[in-house]
Amino acid sequence: MIRLTLNLPDEVAQRAQAYARETGRSLEDIFAAYLQQLKPDPAALPELPPALARLKGAVQLPPDADYKTILAEELQKRFGQ
Repeated sequence: MIRLTLNLPDEVAQRAQAYARETGRSLEDIFAAYLQQLKPDPAALPELPPALARLKGAVQLPPDADYKTILAEELQKRFGQ
């Protein structure tokens, strides 16, 4: 295990300590859980079923595509609302 030292603003550290006390968890557990959410371990992710695995990457969207806008437009076309 790697030992890590963090320099945090006093207010942030105090809020983190208060949160840890309120939830009954250690700061170490809270930071570790947060960092795991940022980039989950690929080995821990469930394997896709074969049918979905074949579809992965089949649709290429522009980087600026907004799925909510696309969905709203398609719903408008289909249902006219």
